[in-house]
Amino acid sequence: MNETACTEKIEFLFEDGQCFPQCHASSLIKMENGDIVSVYFAGTHEKADDVGIWLSRRTQDGWETPVCLAKVENVAHWNPVIFKIPGGVRVCFKVGKIIPEWRTWHTESFDGGHTWTRPEPYGSANGPVRSKPIVLSNGWMLAPNSDETSVSWRPRVDVSEDYGEKFHCLSPIPVNCDREDEANFISGVGAIQPTLWESEDGCVHALLRTTCGYIFRSDSQDYGKTFSEAYNTFLPNNNSGIDIVKTNRGLFLCLNPVFGNKGARTPLVIVKSTDNGKTFSHFQTLADIKWDEKADKRAEFSYPAIIADEEYLHVTFTWMRRQIAYCKISY
Repeated sequence: MNETACTEKIEFLFEDGQCFPQCHASSLIKMENGDIVSVYFAGTHEKADDVGIWLSRRTQDGWETPVCLAKVENVAHWNPVIFKIPGGVRVCFKVGKIIPEWRTWHTESFDGGHTWTRPEPYGSANGPVRSKPIVLSNGWMLAPNSDETSVSWRPRVDVSEDYGEKFHCLSPIPVNCDREDEANFISGVGAIQPTLWESEDGCVHALLRTTCGYIFRSDSQDYGKTFSEAYNTFLPNNNSGIDIVKTNRGLFLCLNPVFGNKGARTPLVIVKSTDNGKTFSHFQTLADIKWDEKADKRAEFSYPAIIADEEYLHVTFTWMRRQIAYCKISY
């Protein structure tokens, strides 16, 4: 496989160590004026009480200094997701010491992301858990979500009919973690963090991060009201985040092409499908470095977020846990 890294295209949202020791789990959007806005969590380290939600903006002059978007309690904040709503944008994020205690908060902007409403809680861990929601052909906003404990990971989709003002659980995504003799068996605790697309009216598809070394897939024919039991795509998964975007030229999926639970989070690539996800081929290598010399440990490029406009893919991802990287790629 001839893989060409796009290292020369990588931009960093901020300098290493500029504002915080660690950062992770970015999400991004392209504003009407062409600005790119990315949100992520940052602080001393993941799970630390000082972790908040931060925002970076890319104008035609480059990336502006990061600003703290939200810090609502003195506990860790997690996994912000930014998406469009009528007249503006919304950011949903999680708050809680540990994942089973997460609650979702949200804030909105109606001036291109320059000013934001006071964050408000949903009251439960509803809405997108990591990847962006999608708006279906019937007007529903479908959010990929999951329930996660130390012994059980179970994916689901949530739905909103008011562009994320509130979400409620629509459907679980069935996974087989019990019947070891069946082809669809997922070893370990299960699957989380779906990423979604709609191929035609009502036909919704989910790819899942799992603990068995492969990406699994589930399909719905009724706008996400019910899903098939998840089945193996045989695409590699290292039990790390993935993200997909649908364009008029096919599907583009970001992943670490590494088999095995808790496998290396390097390299990070984009693969492309022109048959609705039945098969994928290599499209672009985003980063491929084996060792983080500064931290003296294995390199990490993880938790990609991908969107598309008419000409370009826009991707952000975690770079060594110290920076958020950005790429703009013609497709």
